[in-house]
Amino acid sequence: MEAYERRGTDRTWHVIDAVQKVAEDRGVSMAEVALAWLTARPAVSSTILGARTLDQLEANLRSAGLRLTAAETATLDAASDPHPVDYPYGELGVEQRARTLPAGH
Repeated sequence: MEAYERRGTDRTWHVIDAVQKVAEDRGVSMAEVALAWLTARPAVSSTILGARTLDQLEANLRSAGLRLTAAETATLDAASDPHPVDYPYGELGVEQRARTLPAGH
């Protein structure tokens, strides 16, 4: 299975659509929304930025001041909710759990 096939799922596109809608409604970049959403998660203590350009760095830094509403957060959480059938490893996990080793190994 190619790496893209594992990521190019309907669920992935659903998450992207949700982030894009929040970004458009707020007039900010998708990166700002994604970073603000991630940083606000209870278990996240820091966020690592991956900017290659000054524009990307500036957008990433603006995310520190962006506070998502409860409705926006709920929308993003619902879109990214890991469904039992694909969590934690999706198709690869199913294949791994069903794998058998030849006798003697």
